[in-house]
Amino acid sequence: MAFSDREVPWHRLGKSMTGLQTASTMLEAADADFDVVLARVAAIDDDGKVILNPDGTTVVINDSRATIRVNPNGTFDGLSTVGTRFVIQQNSEVLSRAIDIVGASDGDAVVDTCGVLDEGREFFACLDLGGLIIDPLGVGDKIQRYLLVRNGHDGKTPITFANTSVRAVCKNTVMVGLNVAQSVFTARHTRNADSAMEEARTILRMSVDWATNFKNTAEKLLSIDMSPLKIEKTIKHLFPMKKDETNRQKENREEIWSTINGLYVNKNNAGGFGNNGWSMFNAVGEYLDHYRKADSTDRAYASMDMYSWVTKTKAQTESYILSLV
Repeated sequence: MAFSDREVPWHRLGKSMTGLQTASTMLEAADADFDVVLARVAAIDDDGKVILNPDGTTVVINDSRATIRVNPNGTFDGLSTVGTRFVIQQNSEVLSRAIDIVGASDGDAVVDTCGVLDEGREFFACLDLGGLIIDPLGVGDKIQRYLLVRNGHDGKTPITFANTSVRAVCKNTVMVGLNVAQSVFTARHTRNADSAMEEARTILRMSVDWATNFKNTAEKLLSIDMSPLKIEKTIKHLFPMKKDETNRQKENREEIWSTINGLYVNKNNAGGFGNNGWSMFNAVGEYLDHYRKADSTDRAYASMDMYSWVTKTKAQTESYILSLV
């Protein structure tokens, strides 16, 4: 991974770069500038020898293909088996398309983060779209806007473009707004991927509309007064007491409740932005991203994955707090 030194990622992984970078510079810094090729799949025995027919021809699995990573040093890494209809979209191609979508050019320094996951099976990047001020005449909470880019060579991860944001105060990845139709675009790796990504240009250029929806949702959360009873109800709704829970489960649950309460009152949340739903939402997000019991790799994956239980819990948090009006 490589990242702009404007803000160090909370997981502290990757190479620090001076400010925003161009696509080519960031791809190289993140070791994400490799190519991927498709290959037919041959049968190999436990000793690594290719299995041959009596006539000397190779035994081939015809209904599968393999994605192969071509490294700059001339070596190869097998990534995954995929279907015969799978069409490769290089990381550089997807990132270039994303830059074009937001109205920039490949030579513009707009890339904030860039990296690969799972030895290159997945690729991600974030393009800077500028800042957004929540309640400019009140708390003045600044939200950075990004276009999240994802690509995969595993046959599972679709090409994805999504409007998302990072809260500069606590570095909590905020997924509010992902349920807005214009904010997410996905395309499968098929022959239609190119034309589908052209459609993304039309959809995702509506970033202004997304920003408006995001701002409206955030300010609705900000307008909800969080009494001690509402805080307790929210935490219990998200992390409920289990029937017949063991002493260990009880201790873990009480620790979660206590941690979120502590995060809520600190200066990054209610201590700086008041007793409101926006502070509550960010306290839960901060717990999920930074303080829950898991190793840093698991937390990083879950926070970046739009379909993880962590992202779903953030969406549930938003919905529940909004229901407290």
